[in-house]
Order: sequence, then C-alpha cells, then structure tokens
Amino acid sequence: METIKVGVLFSQSGPMAVSETAHLQGILLACDEINSAGGAGGRMIEPVILDPAGSDQRYAQLATELLLKHGVDAIFGCCLSTSRKAVLPVVERFNGILFYPSVYEGFEYSPNVIYGGAVPNQVIVPLLEYVFGNHGKNIALIGSDTLYAREINRIVMEFVADSGGRIVGPKYFEFGTQPGEFTPFLQLVRDQGVDAIISTTVGDESVRLYECHSQFDGTGMPPIASLTTTESELARMPAAARKGHLSVLPYFGALDLSDNRRFRAAFARRFGDQSCPGVYSEVCYTQLHIYAQAVARLGTTDSQAVLAALPEIVFKGPGGDTVLDADTNHFMLRPSVGLSNENGEFEVVWRSPNMVRADPYLIAYDRSIGQRVSV
Repeated sequence: METIKVGVLFSQSGPMAVSETAHLQGILLACDEINSAGGAGGRMIEPVILDPAGSDQRYAQLATELLLKHGVDAIFGCCLSTSRKAVLPVVERFNGILFYPSVYEGFEYSPNVIYGGAVPNQVIVPLLEYVFGNHGKNIALIGSDTLYAREINRIVMEFVADSGGRIVGPKYFEFGTQPGEFTPFLQLVRDQGVDAIISTTVGDESVRLYECHSQFDGTGMPPIASLTTTESELARMPAAARKGHLSVLPYFGALDLSDNRRFRAAFARRFGDQSCPGVYSEVCYTQLHIYAQAVARLGTTDSQAVLAALPEIVFKGPGGDTVLDADTNHFMLRPSVGLSNENGEFEVVWRSPNMVRADPYLIAYDRSIGQRVSV
C-alpha cells in the first residue's frame, strides 16, 4: 500500500535531547492513532526519522535529504531557533512545509513554516502579569546562551522597564554548564532581593539550574518562572528540585479536559505509566493530526494545496480547539500558568479565558503591562 512519508527531524542526542525526545513522542503517538484509524484518506503515515544530534548544519543537511532523497513534502522538526533558521531556506527553496513545534522569539514569517509554539505576546505578557501580581516587579533574568534567550530577554527588559520594575542580569550559560556554576548568580539574586527569576534555560541546562536552586532551600530564594520548562524537564530532576516554580505554556498535562484525559491515557500506554505529556509532545501530536486531516480532505500532499487548507481545519486537541491563523501561519493559543510540584507535574493556577492570537512582531502591544492575580 502506498504510504505518506513525513520527515521527522529532532535531536535524540545532545543537550536538547530531553526536549526533542518529547517532540518525537508526540509524533509517534499521532502516527499510531492516525494509522489505527485507517490513515490519512486511506494511506498510512510513514515517519522518516533522522537525528541531527544537536548540529544546526546537520539539520539543514538532513532537511535537504528528507525533501529530495526521501520525497517528503512536510517536515516536523527543530526546537532551537538556530536549527529552525538553518532549515527555513531549505524548505523555502524546495517548497516543502516545516511544522515547527517550539516556543520561539517571534519576529519571523515564512509561507512554508507552520509555527505551532507560542510567541512572546502569548506567554511573556501573561507571565509578567502573574508574577507582578503575585510576587513583585524585581526580576532576574537567566538563560541558556541561545538566540531565543537573548531575544526574549531583550523583550522582557523592555516590558519590565516600562512597567516600573527592576532587572538583575541577564546572565547566560553555555550548554554543558554544571549545577554548581549557577551558584554565584543565584547568590546575587538572593542578595539583591529579587522577586522572581525568569528563566529561558533549555534542555539539560534547565535541569541543572533547578538542581542548583534547590540547594538554597529555606534561604528565601525567589521562584523560577520559566518560559521553557515542561514536564519533560521536571521528570529529569530530583523531587526536591521540582516544587514551587512557575511555567507559562499553552498546555499542561494536568489540564482537566476530556480530550486531555484521553490523550494522557494514550500517552501512558505508549510510553509508560510514569510518563506525563507536556507541551512539546502535545504540539507535535496536534500538528500531525491537523496535517493528516488536510491531506485526507484534499487527497494530495502537495505543499501549496495543504498550506491553503490548514487554516480551515479545527482540531479538538488535548489543550482545546486548535486553529491556525492564515495571516501569520501561527496557531491561536490559550496560555496557562502552572505551579510545579514534587511529583513532576504542574497545578494550573491561571488559564486565559480566551484564545490569544499570535502577534509575532508585537505590533499591538506597548511595553507597559498591569498585574494579574491568581484565581
């Protein structure tokens, strides 16, 4: 039987493996579900999985291989912004589609990219509103030394300055930083009376940061408020390091929705009873289901036809209805704030009452924001 090949381009090794393995799990679960239900228009989805091992150059090389050698029309892949930017000219040149599933810094548009992750207006604004209302406006900034972290912190500094707050940092750490190397900056944070630490560390660096933070337990350390830490990273930490921190994300595994309960059960059956899905898995799962629906409706994988059809599809996913905005190629999302617990999950302490349309260039926002208290 003829199959529909899709490219899958996530690092299963290297410093981002913890996050990108979660992406891959979402793809695998969606493939299982689509194929067990008869495929996309009767054709089975065949994932062609390649491992760039954290190399931006390999992302570009393997994207070319997927499009030309394997004949895929769509690639689900990339996590860091540098890898996305390496792949972007490849998919544009050969008219493929990149389904990008990660939170990113915005300020980008490509007709060949479907942006599934949150942009700053969908996460920075609600996080700062929550932190200002519940903790205060003295903010420390810490991040992995990535394009994403530097761009996000530039935006956060503008918001905090124009909202009457104070900044300590930012401080950036290379991949491979050991837990103790975070200590001097965390000591400075404690001494400066910081109210919250906004983190853009990613992958293994998030695990090590939280481990180091836990060594200050009982000394009045402020919580970490992250744009990037999910259940996948919490699962890699000691229990003592997990509790009491914030993340703002469009999806948490603990969301009490019927479609999410089904998703969690399927995820546990596929990957083990101790596995809790996070946003990295949920976005990939949703993107592949939406792609399959478009292909089934059209009867073709032609990139231009699929790109035109995607905004017409509403997928009832684990986090609620998912809709693509045709003007920006970004998904409308419902941001939530979660409080981490020692079991490696998040209690949802605030969820937006409305879907938030992506504003990747922050056109509609000034830089002064108010305060949101928890409910």
